Amino acid sequence: MYMEIIDKTSKIIKEHISEDDLDYMQDMLIQLKIYHQITDILTYILLITVMLFLSLIVVWLIFGVSLLIMLFTLMPTFIFLNYLVYKIQKRADSIEDELADYLLQISSLLNAGMALESSFDEVSKNMDGYLDDEIKRALIEIKMGKTFNEAFMDITKRCDSYNLNKAIQIIVNTKESGGNLSEILEVMADDIRQTQLLKKNKKTSVMMSVMFLLVSAIIATPFSFATIQIYTVFLESVGRTNSLIDVIPIASNGYIIIHSLLVSILIAIVMESNYKKSIKWIVIILPSSMVVFYLSKLVIGMILGI
Repeated sequence: MYMEIIDKTSKIIKEHISEDDLDYMQDMLIQLKIYHQITDILTYILLITVMLFLSLIVVWLIFGVSLLIMLFTLMPTFIFLNYLVYKIQKRADSIEDELADYLLQISSLLNAGMALESSFDEVSKNMDGYLDDEIKRALIEIKMGKTFNEAFMDITKRCDSYNLNKAIQIIVNTKESGGNLSEILEVMADDIRQTQLLKKNKKTSVMMSVMFLLVSAIIATPFSFATIQIYTVFLESVGRTNSLIDVIPIASNGYIIIHSLLVSILIAIVMESNYKKSIKWIVIILPSSMVVFYLSKLVIGMILGI
C-alpha cells in the first residue's frame, strides 16, 4: 500500500509538471551532485507536507492554536530549498576556488607546446570537483559534434561564476584571434587569487557583525515577540482587555517577516556586496525565525501554564 501511494503521487507529479521542466530540474540536481530522481524527491516532499498538514489540523482542533501554525506545512519545502541553496553556493565557491589552479595548469601545458583542447583534456584527468565536471562535460560534447566555442560557452550558461565566465570569454576570443593565451591565463589566475584573498579577508572582518544580525533575526526578535504575545494572553486571562491585543499576533508575524527580509538583504550586501544574493539568506533566516517564534510561544506558555 505504501509503494502504491508513492507511485500514484509520482504519477500525479508527472502529469502536472512538464517533461522539459523535470529534465531541467534533474540536470540541476546532477550539477549539484545530488544523484536522485527529481520525481522521487518531489513525491516525498509532497507526501510529508500532506501528512504534516493533517497532523497540524488535528493539533488545531484539539488545542485551538492559531491557524498560522499551518505555516509549518511549508517546512519540508523550505528545508529542501535551503539544502539546494547550500549546494548551489558550495558549487559556486568550489568553482571559484579551483579556477586559478586550473588556469595555471592549462597555461603550463600551453607553454609546453600542447594544443588548447588537449591541455583541458590532460588537466581534467588529474582534477576532481565541480569545475572539472563542467570541463569534462564540455569535452564530451565536443567529441559528440559540438564546436569548442559552443561547448565552453554553454558552461557559462550553467555556472553563475563571474570569474569563470570571464575566463571562458577570454579563452574563446584569444583562440579565435591567435593571441598569447598562456600568458593571459597566467595573469588572470594571479588576479583571481588576489580577488579571492580580498574576499576572504572581508568576510573574516565582518563575521562578528553578521553573527550579531543572525542572532537578532533568528533568536532575539522572535523570542521577544513570543514573550509579548504570551503576556497579552495572560492579560486577557485576568480580564484586562485592550484593543491592541487582537493586533499583536498579526503585528508580531509581520515584524518578524520584515525584519528577516531586511537582515537577509543587509548580510548579502555586507558579505557578498550583492543584494541579489539575499535569497539564500532569506530561505534560511525567515523559516528559522518563524520556527523559533512558535516554539518559544509553546515553551513559554507551557512553563507559565497559559
